[in-house]
Amino acid sequence: MKRAVIVAVLLVALLLPGAALAQEGEAGAITGQVINHTAGGGSVAGTEVTLITYVDGELADTETVLAGADGGFGFADIDLANEYLIAVNYQLVDYYYPVTFDEGETEAYVAAGVCEVTGDDALIHVGLVHIAIIPNEDALEVTQVYWLLNDGDTTFINENGGLDFTLPEGATDFATPETYWADFVLAEDNLAVYLVPFPPGERQLYFSYRLPWPDGADFTVVFYPDYPTDTLDLMVGGDTLEVASGQLAPADPVVTDDGTRYIHFQGENLPRGGTVNIYLTDTSRGGFPLYIVWIVLAVVAAAVAYWGWRRRRQERPGE
Repeated sequence: MKRAVIVAVLLVALLLPGAALAQEGEAGAITGQVINHTAGGGSVAGTEVTLITYVDGELADTETVLAGADGGFGFADIDLANEYLIAVNYQLVDYYYPVTFDEGETEAYVAAGVCEVTGDDALIHVGLVHIAIIPNEDALEVTQVYWLLNDGDTTFINENGGLDFTLPEGATDFATPETYWADFVLAEDNLAVYLVPFPPGERQLYFSYRLPWPDGADFTVVFYPDYPTDTLDLMVGGDTLEVASGQLAPADPVVTDDGTRYIHFQGENLPRGGTVNIYLTDTSRGGFPLYIVWIVLAVVAAAVAYWGWRRRRQERPGE
């Protein structure tokens, strides 16, 4: 029995190199179609379709063809041992699609969707944004993580390039992951612009910056929602910080795996163009007690509620 097993193992070992060599020289084909996903969109005939070839993970070659009248395209006699990516350029926007061959198949099909472009961001909104504030000796370290949604059927790109994010006044040391650094540009008025067009679907982005701590113990940070925001989560670290906000409500504290505790505030359905004011006090510096701020905010909220009640009563005098 042992001898039979040994022989079987040897046969497999002998067969594997031959199988690998056979696959390395095997030729295949890639076909596909460029499809305009925008309702009533224009023709895709003549659209440039590029096959990008990678050998051992390195860019090796490119080949470009023009899509036919129905958007069809094809590439023949390709080496199945390599990796491939389809790039479609439509209205100056590039769309990328990986090529996958099913097991045992030598032909792959790629449905390459494209969209009309628009500068109207009415259908873009923030599903969720996490804002974390961590104090150190001379500054607040702020990180913002976005989950963005494009609910339309067009690709958004504005005159600046892409998505706009207004930073709080005084922000410095803007940073993003190294792989995305080239995709951001800092404009005037504390504006960070993400240059990549935003097609229908979702996108996650994050960046960080510093806010120098003022001479005193009190600090007001103003955030500016650039897009309608479904949910905003604010987490503030530091054992000596007190936090208040007029637009956000207190939520259960967040405790990380290492035991770090964060003060937690949350807001929902925040309109674009408004502000979110965060009032911070470092009690170790003898700051202004924030419970007074809370009292002021409560009085303001009560006044607004009373004004709304009086207005509804005036609109319904018969009640």
